[in-house]
Amino acid sequence: MKTFLCLLLFVLTLAIQTLYTFAANPGIVDDVALKAQFERNLSALYDTKKATPLRTLNEQLSRPKARTQLPRAKGIKLSPAKFYESCRPSVLMIGRLYKCGKCTKWHVNSASGFAITESGIVATNHHVIENNEGATFGAMDYKGNTYLVSEVLAASKADDVAIIQLKDAKLKPLPLAAKAPVGTSVNVISHPDGRFFTMTKGDVSRYFVSRTKTGKGAQRMAITADYAKGSSGAPVLDDTGAVVGMVSATNSIYYNQVKGHKENLQMVIKSCIPVDAIWKLLR
Repeated sequence: MKTFLCLLLFVLTLAIQTLYTFAANPGIVDDVALKAQFERNLSALYDTKKATPLRTLNEQLSRPKARTQLPRAKGIKLSPAKFYESCRPSVLMIGRLYKCGKCTKWHVNSASGFAITESGIVATNHHVIENNEGATFGAMDYKGNTYLVSEVLAASKADDVAIIQLKDAKLKPLPLAAKAPVGTSVNVISHPDGRFFTMTKGDVSRYFVSRTKTGKGAQRMAITADYAKGSSGAPVLDDTGAVVGMVSATNSIYYNQVKGHKENLQMVIKSCIPVDAIWKLLR
């Protein structure tokens, strides 16, 4: 009992400190507190017995189309000072709730996603949702509002896109733009390795065909804006705050390989999903 009360006191103290930090410094991100809050909130929602199991969500990944009304892009360039604050509310932490087998606590493995409607429809990667190990999926915004993923509305494994529905969510959506030409200035807001709500800048560097081992190809967009693991599903935004693509993967180029060991990293290719692939699931 004493151990339980000490743990409860620690959790309450952490929650109070988190609220104080965000209230006093609204532009400051406390990564440890934010992750703890996501785990706490999502596990509490799971305890309500209203969560959709991972197995069900994975079965729904075969759905090819979803129909929904999307916001129109305004086409007005945002100033650098206002860009982050304007787009950040639409970016979400997408988390898989699971237990590690080494303790009794719930954990959350976090990726990225973004709202495309006010009613809780969100875009992320197919490979983010394609996982049967755990209990369910949820999402949390930068303010700590947390939601269960109730359904996969549409998905494409080849294009690495999944359109998901959050339960009882009211969000600020990002509009989808048209295809961005090579050279377009872009911004990414994502969660690289638990560095939540990180913004990076770059350009569209090229479009190319990515092929699997079976030879099947899908169009991809390469950008120079930086990101890392945990950024999967994040929006690639033009200077108006409209979505031109979505983060998918990285590919490292090394100068040589000796006895299976890669040496002298030269470049990391940032491979993204073009916005056309998202539109294809929604039309």
